[in-house]
Amino acid sequence: MKRVQRVFQTVCLILTALGGLLIAQPRLIVPEAGSYLPGEKLDDGIFVYDSGGRRIALRELMGSGNKAIVLSLMGGASEKPVSSDHRGNLWCEDSFDDLAVQRALVSRFRDQPVKFIAVAIPAVLSVPEGQEGNLYLEESEEGRDFLEIFGNFRQKTEAERISTVLPFDEIFYDPRGRLILGRDALGEIAPGYGEVHDWQGKLKWHLDPRTYGLPTIWILSGDGVVVSEPFWGNDYDSVPPQVNYGFEELKAAVEKLLEQPQAAE
Repeated sequence: MKRVQRVFQTVCLILTALGGLLIAQPRLIVPEAGSYLPGEKLDDGIFVYDSGGRRIALRELMGSGNKAIVLSLMGGASEKPVSSDHRGNLWCEDSFDDLAVQRALVSRFRDQPVKFIAVAIPAVLSVPEGQEGNLYLEESEEGRDFLEIFGNFRQKTEAERISTVLPFDEIFYDPRGRLILGRDALGEIAPGYGEVHDWQGKLKWHLDPRTYGLPTIWILSGDGVVVSEPFWGNDYDSVPPQVNYGFEELKAAVEKLLEQPQAAE
């Protein structure tokens, strides 16, 4: 009997110790959400630029009568000739590789109440060799150097669209990366930068550890409400490739919106 009691006491001590260890384990720390979350509506003040360099409100691009908005953020054309082992002419190879998925999506929902808004973003945090300072983040948007570099970026990206590499009827532009870079990512703000808006950086998913978070695809309702977590994180260069979404997942998300009854105006 005493032997049984000793065994029982030993087991209790072991379980107590294990319980203490489990309690002492650090909890998973989830970053505080700094991005839009499902159910939130995009700010009316968000803007991008058209192919002519004119500022335009993102809300205006959504139009009316559309039941689904597919907002695709990607890296635009490389500003310098790419090396022979670089896939495509976009500076972001993952954005280039992702175009096959997006091409299929555009084709699937052509002539349906689905609006595709593709926004090309330059590598704004990198300073090309031979360039003094970061023109995208330090120069005034009215300055000659900024207008020149932004104009070249648009021209080269439009060439990719015209050649049908980019499967969109129009491409819009975010030369300062405002959609994905908030105040924390920018660091010290240069005097020529201008206003930092409250909505900046909120279209980079808060769990995405990548510097730029490209490509990322947001599915919105016709009035600009986020309906689900964005599609993000496809890394085609990792070993093995990390593919978090494909055509079927995107198609299902858009079809779900199209099945919902149209809200009365």
